[in-house]
Amino acid sequence: MKISFYLKIGVMLISFGAVLYAIQALRSRDVANKISDPQSALGILIGSDYRPLNWCPADTVKVEVYSFQGTLLKTLNSPEDLSAVCEVMMGAFSSEGIEEKAYRQRLVAIDAKGENKILQQHEGRPIFRVQGMPFSSPMLEKALVRIEAP
Repeated sequence: MKISFYLKIGVMLISFGAVLYAIQALRSRDVANKISDPQSALGILIGSDYRPLNWCPADTVKVEVYSFQGTLLKTLNSPEDLSAVCEVMMGAFSSEGIEEKAYRQRLVAIDAKGENKILQQHEGRPIFRVQGMPFSSPMLEKALVRIEAP
């Protein structure tokens, strides 16, 4: 028998071992935690419950951040800040105990034409609403806390 035959068998055995190792690694608790994390790239690749959403208009020039009382806290103009609040991961949530009147205006995206789009947040929970569509977004909640910090 030729050496190439043994080489092919060796490559097949190594590949089979790598597949078994990958299966065991994907079953670990650490990977399960990363998949359920909305800010994890692994969760996006494998298919977690969170999906990307860009709620701002295409040519947004600024986003105004409001407090729950309705006062203007900050105006965001930089592309990094706009990306942090416009491109969010949205997920499912339980609608128990959610009242319509508990939503408050939190972000207003203004495009180059002067038209605006409003994002509302449920007071006290990381549940948001854009054009009547509610969603949860822990990532957006963290971004708002970071932006509101002095």
